[in-house]
Amino acid sequence: MTSRVAILGSGVCGLAIAIRLREIDPDIDITFFESEDRIGGLARSLTLGDQVADMGPHRIHTELPDVQAFLHDIAGEEMVRVERRSRMWLRGQWIDYPPNPFEILRVLGPGPIVAAMTSFAAGTLGRLVGRDGGPENFETVMTRAFGTELYRLIVLGYTRKVWKVDPRTLHADIARVRVSAGGLDRLVKRVLVGEKEGQETALRRFYYIPGGVERLVTVMHNRLAGACRIETRRRVADVRPMGDGHWAVTTDGPDGGRRTDSFDRVFSTIPVTDLLDMLHTHRPAPAVAEARREMRFIANFLVCVLVDRPRVSDSQWLYFPGGDTIFNRGYEPKNFHSTMGGDQRSLLVLEITCHHGDAIWNAGDGALVRRTLEGLERTGLVRRDEVRETLVHRIPHTYPVYDLDYRRRLGRVWRYLAGFPGLLSVGRQGLFLHNNMDHSIHMGFRAADVALREHPADPERHFYREVRRFQKFRIVD
Repeated sequence: MTSRVAILGSGVCGLAIAIRLREIDPDIDITFFESEDRIGGLARSLTLGDQVADMGPHRIHTELPDVQAFLHDIAGEEMVRVERRSRMWLRGQWIDYPPNPFEILRVLGPGPIVAAMTSFAAGTLGRLVGRDGGPENFETVMTRAFGTELYRLIVLGYTRKVWKVDPRTLHADIARVRVSAGGLDRLVKRVLVGEKEGQETALRRFYYIPGGVERLVTVMHNRLAGACRIETRRRVADVRPMGDGHWAVTTDGPDGGRRTDSFDRVFSTIPVTDLLDMLHTHRPAPAVAEARREMRFIANFLVCVLVDRPRVSDSQWLYFPGGDTIFNRGYEPKNFHSTMGGDQRSLLVLEITCHHGDAIWNAGDGALVRRTLEGLERTGLVRRDEVRETLVHRIPHTYPVYDLDYRRRLGRVWRYLAGFPGLLSVGRQGLFLHNNMDHSIHMGFRAADVALREHPADPERHFYREVRRFQKFRIVD
């Protein structure tokens, strides 16, 4: 049985790994290495004035039975049910989101909706007679689901804005996990006859923990009851196999002091690109080195705007597909739950995505704030004289970029990593996966189960076989 384990990163996936390991072996010795000053990863909170915001709007929803049971076990008494409200700024007007045909008809007139229904019908007929639209990519899947006109009206601009690339260069998998519940036909059916709970194309209600997602991190940490060591502000510098079944993990502390510790097993939830760089002494094959060079993450900058108004909108989420704003999405934490802020002011958090090294990445905080406030005024949400304080928070690794060749590239990486006994790369960043918080918890459970309970003699090969299943997780907006 494994005795000493290192977990790199302390987000919900890493915490889930530790919780399951302790369930399997109460005597296991676990050490977390966390580069930030507190645990939680992306499931942490930001504070501005008397307002609190999640680092991303973390609602609680899952279709995974093991995670559903776990969340209700550890936080069921705290979770509250929230009715979802969200809107989209489209061609200078606000519409409900997800949009429905009647809303588009009301705001934009009959032309766009007739064109959308006609293009959807034409596409469906074309596929029936054998015209499939060519090789699959994000655009072909989305136009098949919603029709060319609706795709151009809503999806195209938003996709370009988030990914900063031509949607035809993105893999179809990005679209599939978002339209797995159906396309335009299901949207129409949702409006006319409704949907069964658990089969929604978009959430109508969700759970939330008062105080924000960091409260969930605290509850998960409490479940460990001091049964592990968590070393914050220690950045992993090197991960090295020792050749005798042990691993050496070298970390840098806040005072610059470097230390190396020995472990029997390592679970890494840090970006897999960073892990591959740390394994450089193993000299990977040229194909693996090339795959690593082509793997990219989108960064996400959060511009927090404290407004001298009790509420800015009645929505939790706001979407901005047009080019008249630098931000693509916003959220008002107070609308998730009243515990996220005081009564007199409210906080808006605007998300701006970029690639490492591009113009947005290199822009200063002042420039990002200025462009954000210009966009808010343009939409009529906020006047400049209402703004009391701002904060910019930069998240370097948010969304993995699925280009057209990413599956072959990842296959090479998983085969390479499977050759390191005692090392598993896990989670959203560790597996280069699009997924939600519940998926990360599930992957943490699976990594621990495979390593200690199901396949202790050869967990690496078995675990990486599950990656394809993880890639099919459905993302419900």
